[in-house]
Amino acid sequence: MTNLPPPPASDEERSNICRGPGLGSAQEGGLAPSSAGAPPDVMVALSYGLELVRHGAVLVAADFHPQLANRAALAILQKRDGISVALTGLVADRASDTRLLRQLLHEALVSPEAGEPKNSPMTLERKMSHSSLIVRVMPGPGLECWQGPEQRTALLKLYDRDMGLVVDEKALISLYGLTRGEAALAAKLVEGKSIEDAAGELHISTHTARTHLKRIFMKTDTHRQPEFVVRMLLSVL
Repeated sequence: MTNLPPPPASDEERSNICRGPGLGSAQEGGLAPSSAGAPPDVMVALSYGLELVRHGAVLVAADFHPQLANRAALAILQKRDGISVALTGLVADRASDTRLLRQLLHEALVSPEAGEPKNSPMTLERKMSHSSLIVRVMPGPGLECWQGPEQRTALLKLYDRDMGLVVDEKALISLYGLTRGEAALAAKLVEGKSIEDAAGELHISTHTARTHLKRIFMKTDTHRQPEFVVRMLLSVL
């Protein structure tokens, strides 16, 4: 049985989860949570809930500014690689990615009944990291304690493969009918390895790895490696 982490006990701990070490105010381009009017029990519950998410998780308000983030998300945002916080809110490195990200956030905020926007997840290319950042946008909880009544939020999930991922190979076999060899290769690719590096670590030839990959595409109904990786992330992580 997995032990759950204890909820943040103090105002200082809750503040660290909201802002994170080294992140300043909105004027400095950092996280500036609007939590002054939030009841302490609400902050504890939300902070605890976000920390249970296995990847980066951020609650975002209608102005595209983060309101609350878990430690994994703070670590990703602090890298300023692919995504960061500016005066105008969350931004991607590329203007086109920023537009798409904000479109998805807007859809999740104004039409929560529609669920996850159809163009989510999206990938953000990064300059300093070995792999792209995968971003998923979903409707978040309504928070009346922030910025007036019926304040809606969007939940941003950030998947950073550079931070280490553990892929359940048995789940891949069960869900998609992969062989053990195919599942082992799929796990390496989801972790951000190239087909050549994955083949080397599995002690198989690149030709065999590419044959496995073709069968993986067929069984998972995908056509390209980025598409396959996104599907695997959402299925087994």
